[in-house]
Amino acid sequence: MKILQIHKYFSKERGGGSVTAFFETKKLLEGKGHQVIVFSMDDPRNEKSVYSKYFIKHFDINKAVGFFGRLRWAFKSIYNFEAQRKLEELIKAEKPEVAHIHNIYHYLTPAIFRTLKKNNIPMVFKLSDYKAICPNYKLFNKGQICEKCKGGKYYNCFLNKCFKNSWLVSWIAMKEAYLHKFLRSYQKIDYFLAPSQFMKKKCVEFGILAEKIKILRNVVDVEDFSEKENSVEENYFLYYGRISEEKGIVNLIKAVDFLKNKNLLRNNKLKIAGKGPQEANLKKIVSQLGLKTEVEFLGFKKGRELKVVIRKAKFTVLPSVWYDNSPLVISEAQLLGRPVIISDVGGSEEMIENNKTGMVFEASDVNDLALKIKKMLEFKKEVRLKMGAEGRKNIIKLNNSERYYKKLMAIYKELIQKDYS
Repeated sequence: MKILQIHKYFSKERGGGSVTAFFETKKLLEGKGHQVIVFSMDDPRNEKSVYSKYFIKHFDINKAVGFFGRLRWAFKSIYNFEAQRKLEELIKAEKPEVAHIHNIYHYLTPAIFRTLKKNNIPMVFKLSDYKAICPNYKLFNKGQICEKCKGGKYYNCFLNKCFKNSWLVSWIAMKEAYLHKFLRSYQKIDYFLAPSQFMKKKCVEFGILAEKIKILRNVVDVEDFSEKENSVEENYFLYYGRISEEKGIVNLIKAVDFLKNKNLLRNNKLKIAGKGPQEANLKKIVSQLGLKTEVEFLGFKKGRELKVVIRKAKFTVLPSVWYDNSPLVISEAQLLGRPVIISDVGGSEEMIENNKTGMVFEASDVNDLALKIKKMLEFKKEVRLKMGAEGRKNIIKLNNSERYYKKLMAIYKELIQKDYS
């Protein structure tokens, strides 16, 4: 089968869940003998590809300086005509049978849906975030979950400065949402692929037809997560991932402060691995609370180095205060034999078995989070290792590559057999 895989980034260095899912899907399909055609944006960090001559020229909307600099990229980030032209060339040359669309926002843009539809190529769209229903893609603003744009009321994005707390960027995001609503861009998609039941439920609430959403869990290459050394523990627990407001790391630090004041840390510390816009503020909070000994910032880690950090942790914590979809960090930590403490919002709860492979706390409740950390620290090492081992079994079952492949191929074949003429 000739399968077109689309993502705005073709670089593993970019990191992030959608990039990982894209490359894992590409690897799986190629391993099964399919021809995977790639469409993306040119970038010096890209992996090599025979299709790179069809990629759009590189640009970075985040590096636009000043009002006019940002405005210059505004229209291109909303509707990219170059992406349409380049994709048209690729389609004529390679004639793919189906298109699998991942993250395209601000670079390839939903403009490509029109091109694919015009060429009668069926489309599946991976719901990696909430951009299809929320202009700022998070359903989260100013420290709180936000659903004000429900019903197509996208003006709320501008009125509340939902995107990067900027009037201009929020205006652009609002215009983007209204434009693609007017063009009925998302109605051109044949099937949406939701990695969690929660994502499907939320999208249906916002108006996407339930029958157009298929549940398809993320795929993880288990061979990249050996069981070796899973019995090693050091005196710390771990948060890793993007360091940003919606991840709830401030509450995690407050929980550590509570446990320290009650002498309940038992000589353990919190380690934080990652990078993001909240890093400087978190370091300031740690200093103000006098927690420099109890909280350590490791910086950005990846690959083998990150896996070593995860393996040596007693457990990991994901204290999100937003609707996490299907976090890759939960899968990774449990494949490396570590229990996970998660908040009760979003799709995270679908990925663990409470009190068997991890624990669930009430989101934004610092005391409940502290209680769960205390309990996990009080467990004997053997109990935590058993929870981690059960977690590994659960994730292998949940993110099984063969199950993922069979379900994905069934979706592809169903669409290819439809009459698009």
